[in-house]
Amino acid sequence: MSKHSENPTRGTRTARTAAATLVLATTLAGCGFVNTGGGDGSDGGTSGTVTAYVNTEQSAGLAPLVEAFEQETGSTVDVSSATTDELNQQLRVQLTSGTAADLIRVSPGSSSPVAAGVLGRADELADLSDAGWVAELSEDTRSLAEVEGEVVAFPVSRNAIVMAYNREVFARAGVEVPTTWSELLTACEQLSAAGVTPISTPFQGGIYLQFWVYALAATLVYAENPEIDAQMAAGETSFVSDARWNETFARIAQLNDAGYFSDGMLGIPPDQGLQSVATGESAMVLLVSAGLPQLYGYAEGGEEAFDVFALPANEDASSTHVAIAPDFLAVNAEAENPEGARAFLDFLARPENVEAYADEMGVLPGLAVDAELSSDALEPIMPMFDSGRTAGYANYLWPNGDVQQTMLQSGQEWLDGTIDTPALLEQMDAEYARGTS
Repeated sequence: MSKHSENPTRGTRTARTAAATLVLATTLAGCGFVNTGGGDGSDGGTSGTVTAYVNTEQSAGLAPLVEAFEQETGSTVDVSSATTDELNQQLRVQLTSGTAADLIRVSPGSSSPVAAGVLGRADELADLSDAGWVAELSEDTRSLAEVEGEVVAFPVSRNAIVMAYNREVFARAGVEVPTTWSELLTACEQLSAAGVTPISTPFQGGIYLQFWVYALAATLVYAENPEIDAQMAAGETSFVSDARWNETFARIAQLNDAGYFSDGMLGIPPDQGLQSVATGESAMVLLVSAGLPQLYGYAEGGEEAFDVFALPANEDASSTHVAIAPDFLAVNAEAENPEGARAFLDFLARPENVEAYADEMGVLPGLAVDAELSSDALEPIMPMFDSGRTAGYANYLWPNGDVQQTMLQSGQEWLDGTIDTPALLEQMDAEYARGTS
């Protein structure tokens, strides 16, 4: 088992998840979590009820830790979950109506209407700056968790965008793992000739489309010009005028035009797309590393049926960068049990629990702690983390969430040929120009 030295962008492996699995995802009234009250945490957060509204990935990783926290403290953590897009839609309404949970999943930076930066500026998140775990935030994570000098979000993990592939399908087609763009095209051609859909693209709703944009931009945009966000904010360049951004979308269009994406991709939901890779109907899928356990669950061979690689974007394998993201929890400023919520975050911040969550989910530790994880799921891309070849998701420092939403929504029109690339990028520029929401 390899051991990587402590680094904000690195993780290594050995299991700590000794607690039994607990199913916590609860569907409530078809519209997400509604906070109906609970314990007030007046005893310092060691009893009472803490309510939480998280996405489905977080729910899976938190389950054994919730059970351990409840056993240790005698309190209850009442968790409800939804897919990320459903959660983002519902959370804004819940915060406005005063029905949001004590703990909520928020996006990094200003990447959506329910991102840490947006909600923090609106005073809808509690200040967590005095928590002991703040000292363990890596610099890049803190920049996305902080608003006007206050830390308002806790990173449960950090995710990487990776290409997961079916080992058996690759072997049958005689395909080698690609390390350059031309090698990826060759692999897709071989897979197509073998009667397999080369790349599963569950683009219903646009969520999985964004992974392609961020993964390619990590190499084509941010590795080439780390100052791009500052330049765009200053009006010195834009999506439509920047050659690097145009090339990012051109790469996606090239694969689409070659027929390497799923038939009917705009109507394929994520679970169906993952299942097609698990069954061998498709060979690979680009996804966030937190989604790997879901993929494993669809295959009889589990984790052993798959491996991952970083999506190449050019002809220089040594320049490939990986897109990474912190996954945040925050305390609702109007929480019914704020002390209980903070106590649960403190529990999650213990090094052994940081490690346990990362090991359970096959992701990187959220805090900059030394960790060993038993899963080798991300081993193929660890050299890139070790050498600092990473970049945050492109949308984190866009001034508002509408830029991303336009990309997701108009991106579907772009994929089906209704609009061309300049039209899509001009729409994104128009939303960018509106500034901070």
